[in-house]
Amino acid sequence: MPSRKRRYNESEEEDFPRIIIDLSRDFYLLKTDPPLNFKLDEFNNMNLKGMKIMGARPVPYPADVARATSAMGKGRNGVWTATKFQAAETPSFMFPVRLINSTSPHLFERFCIRRRFVPQVSSLKTMIMYTHGACSNEGSTDHVPRGGYAFVWNESALGSHSAPLEKKGADGKVHPHTSNRAGLRAVIAALKFRIWWTEGWERIIITTDSEYVSKGATEGLRDWVGRDWCTPDGEQVANQDLWIALSDILGSYADGGCEISFWIVPRKLNVLAADLATIAAKRTDGKIDYWNTLGELA
Repeated sequence: MPSRKRRYNESEEEDFPRIIIDLSRDFYLLKTDPPLNFKLDEFNNMNLKGMKIMGARPVPYPADVARATSAMGKGRNGVWTATKFQAAETPSFMFPVRLINSTSPHLFERFCIRRRFVPQVSSLKTMIMYTHGACSNEGSTDHVPRGGYAFVWNESALGSHSAPLEKKGADGKVHPHTSNRAGLRAVIAALKFRIWWTEGWERIIITTDSEYVSKGATEGLRDWVGRDWCTPDGEQVANQDLWIALSDILGSYADGGCEISFWIVPRKLNVLAADLATIAAKRTDGKIDYWNTLGELA
């Protein structure tokens, strides 16, 4: 395995680490009433009992919010949609692992866009995550289908998360497991795992091999809500509870000034997430109720 220094420095003229979050900008804490804005270097003198600097969020730049909300549909008709991303290169080439700065003394690894693709493809503050959903025994009449999902944000042992699909959905009702539902759940879990935009990202690209998930997030949501959540044939849209949950999450990222995009890739370019999701679908420790795991820093 190449050394860490070589891995990071093979990118052209790369900073070490890459500066994603501007530490001189204004930050705020959610748990103060009213929300309190401050500079990071002021935090230790503010006498806020029990508050930790890792709970601080950057105040979104108005220009970033305007850009992201416009790109993602401005919440028209009560739904938010993601944008599409396409490229001729592979995800692993365009988005190698890089160290990024943070509000803490720690540095973190993310799949960051190469500088040679900035700004013509996307901004420097662009990362990708790999997602996948799988379902064992799908379509079987002899065995109960079991879904699992996974997402990956770096190559370390702590850089991924996977879990069996819950029996109940975001609406509290029991839903049959399918690979489509698991793939959609993977995206929701990935975006809820951490509030990624607080790291300073202007764009996060969800990499998936599911056309169902990508097209639904970028096109279907707007069409379905215009037909009162019905397909062109008049049938109720499947997995409506998760699509509504995804729309809400997309809106929260737009409000944070971070555009969410979807990139459809062949399964062979999404192997790690696919393997983890397949393993998760075979687990027997799945939860009954819908829940969201909040991730540790990694």
